[in-house]
Amino acid sequence: MDLKQIRHHLHKYPEVSGEEKNTSIFITEKLDELGVSKIHQNFVEHSILAEIDFNVPGKTLLFRAELDALPIEEINTFSHRSTSKNTSHKCGHDGHMTMLLGLAEKLLEQKEEFSGKVLLLFQSSEETGKGAKNILKSNILNEFEIDFAFSLHNVPGYHLGEIITKPHTFTPSVESLDIELLGKTSHAGMPWKGTNPAVAIQKLISYFSSIHQPNVEKSNYFLATPIYIQMGEKAYGTSAGKATISYTFRSGDHDLFLQQKEEIIQQIEKITQEENLNFSLIWKEAFEANNNHPEAFKYIQKAAKQNNYSFIEKEHFFNWGEDFGAFTQIYKGAMFGLGSGIKTPELHNPDYDFPDELLTFGISMFYTLTKNLLQ
Repeated sequence: MDLKQIRHHLHKYPEVSGEEKNTSIFITEKLDELGVSKIHQNFVEHSILAEIDFNVPGKTLLFRAELDALPIEEINTFSHRSTSKNTSHKCGHDGHMTMLLGLAEKLLEQKEEFSGKVLLLFQSSEETGKGAKNILKSNILNEFEIDFAFSLHNVPGYHLGEIITKPHTFTPSVESLDIELLGKTSHAGMPWKGTNPAVAIQKLISYFSSIHQPNVEKSNYFLATPIYIQMGEKAYGTSAGKATISYTFRSGDHDLFLQQKEEIIQQIEKITQEENLNFSLIWKEAFEANNNHPEAFKYIQKAAKQNNYSFIEKEHFFNWGEDFGAFTQIYKGAMFGLGSGIKTPELHNPDYDFPDELLTFGISMFYTLTKNLLQ
């Protein structure tokens, strides 16, 4: 199987979250070509769950890759650049999918060496935070007793092939909020005859600033990041009667995050009542904290050593959201970063491209984890 060619095909034909139909079909075709006999489909969105059963009693492992691309216009000019307008693989999910196919090929070639079962999950909608939760809601995984779950993400800014991880929190809980404030317009010369949301916005910003604690070394680390504010219209004779204010919140402690979320709702209710405003809340793009189980972390550390890969135990967690956290809230699992090059453009940049040279590193790590747990 030509993994480089597969990766380039996936990169050339990206699809955004929830729309990965053709990507899913392509992956299924490749699994069929490899001889994977049991492939689950149509359980939620375009996700695929492939089983490799070694027909000897043993543990069950889950490896996860993502199907979705991003709504970003690619500026690269190489031959495998995205053919889709305003859609491209700027997070490296094309590489992650290819790694799982490479793992499947290697496991099937050495099938007689293993016991237990390996599950390969190609997951829709990671970028929106919906994919993992939707899979759990589908109950497809309830058919199996999963002993360990693993995933990786390529990380620019680290040397190619470096393994970066840590026990416990690997990525934080993250969720965004749109607050719609509804008052009443009035003549700008008689603002007292309407209900303007400006003071409520001021109070909300002040409150969010009070709970913003950016020192990651403290236990109450909590980021409240302002994203968007819009109030009224450019109608200078009219006092505004509505507004939208949007924030993204994150914390390394999921319990603290849930506690803070309750307090945020209470404060919004209090402030809008004080200012005689109606309101609505739209919570979106929720990612649960990714908690690396200490035992799973040790297996990753061991696999890196066996492959002679540089290993970095990170002091603090990565600050981006990752929906694999929904799985680690339930299963013994862990995620690790895979260095994709010091000079590689950052994730979500329009000139980013997953390095083909990285495929071997990810496949070797997953294969070694399988050997250590299923041999």
